[in-house]
Amino acid sequence: MAAIPLAVRPGVHNGRMKVFISSVIGNFGAFRTAAQDSVETLGHQILRAEDFPAGVVTPQQACLAGVRDADLVLLLLGDKYGEVQTSGLSATHEEYREAKERVPVLVFVQSSDTREPAQQGFLDEVEAWTTGHFRAAFSDVNELAKAVTRALHGYELSTAAGPADTQGLLERAEALLAGPGHRSTAPSITLAVAAGPEQSVLRPAELRDVTLARDIQRDALFGDHAVLDSSEGTESTVTAEGLVLQQRAGEILITSAGSVRITLPAMSHPTDRLSVISSLIDEDVTSAVARALTFAAWLLDRIDPLERLTDVVPVVELAGAGYLPWRTRAEAAASPNSATMGSGSDRAVVALNPARRHRQALTHDAGRIAEDLTVLLRQEHSH
Repeated sequence: MAAIPLAVRPGVHNGRMKVFISSVIGNFGAFRTAAQDSVETLGHQILRAEDFPAGVVTPQQACLAGVRDADLVLLLLGDKYGEVQTSGLSATHEEYREAKERVPVLVFVQSSDTREPAQQGFLDEVEAWTTGHFRAAFSDVNELAKAVTRALHGYELSTAAGPADTQGLLERAEALLAGPGHRSTAPSITLAVAAGPEQSVLRPAELRDVTLARDIQRDALFGDHAVLDSSEGTESTVTAEGLVLQQRAGEILITSAGSVRITLPAMSHPTDRLSVISSLIDEDVTSAVARALTFAAWLLDRIDPLERLTDVVPVVELAGAGYLPWRTRAEAAASPNSATMGSGSDRAVVALNPARRHRQALTHDAGRIAEDLTVLLRQEHSH
C-alpha cells in the first residue's frame, strides 16, 4: 500500500523527527532494533520504552507521554496481543489509541496464521483506519527494516509541502461560518470543515464542471447520508466563495481549497414534534451533525481522492434557535407542556479541543465527534 500523505507536526525541525516505536517487547526485540536502525539511519530520533529512565511515573504513563511527545509512531504488530492493563487494553493498544488522533501512524504487520484473537481484534481496529495509515507487511527482520526505511522516506516526501496549521484551519472554518451563506428564520445547523495543508485542490474549471455539481447533488439528495431535501428543488451556482448547491432550508458549499460548508435544518418536520412546545431535540441535532460530517468526508474523497488534504478542523454553528428549549426525546415525551427555555442567543458556535483531526476521523469517528459537538452546542445554547 502506498504511503498516505500526513501532516508534519509543528514541532519537527530541520527534517528531524521524534519517532516512537510501539509493539510488544517480549520476543519482539530483534524487530524493534531493526526498526530503530532504520529510523536512525535516516537521521531521526528514536523513542522506545526500553530507553525511558526510571522515575516517579509508571511505565504506562511514561510510554503514553512518549507517544504524545512523538512526531510519528511506528506500530509493529505480530501474533501476540500483550499483557492486558487496568484499562482492559494491552500497552500497545493503549499507545495506538493515544496516537491515532495526535500523530501519524505507520503500521507494520507481521505475516501470520496464528494471531491471538485479541490481537486480531486490535488489527481489525487499526485496519478500519487504513485510509489514514500507511500499512506494510513483513515476515522477518530484513523485510521490516526495508519496509520502515521505505515508509519513512515516503512520509518525508509526502510532507514536503509543509504542515497543516491548526490555528489557520480554525480561522478558515470560522470564516466560512461568517461568510454570505444560507440564512433562514428557522433553526439551522451549519458545519464548516477547513482542510489542510492549505492548497488548491480544485481548478476554476473543475469547480464549474457540471459533472461535479451533478455528483454532489445526487449524493446530497439520495445518498446514505443525505443532507438536502429530495422533495425540494436544488439550485447550483458558482460564486466568489466556490460551488454552491442551495435549497430553501439547506446549502452545500465547496471551495477550491477543499473547505466545506453544509447547512441543514436543526429540527425535524413540525408533524414529528413530540410535544406541544417546539423544542430542539438532542437526538435530531446529533443526527444532523453526524450526517453533515459523513457527507463532508464523502465530498473530500470526491474532490481529493489522492488525499493531499490530510487534516481537518470541523466547526459547528446553531443559528435561529433563540429561546427554544433543548430536550431529549424522552424529556419531551415526559413533559410535553413545560420546558426550560434557552438563553435567547441567536447563534452558538463550537469546535473540538484539540480542534484539528485526521481527515479519516470524519468517516470513522463521525458519531463520537457529532456527540461531542452536540454536547458543546447544548451548553452554549443553555447558558
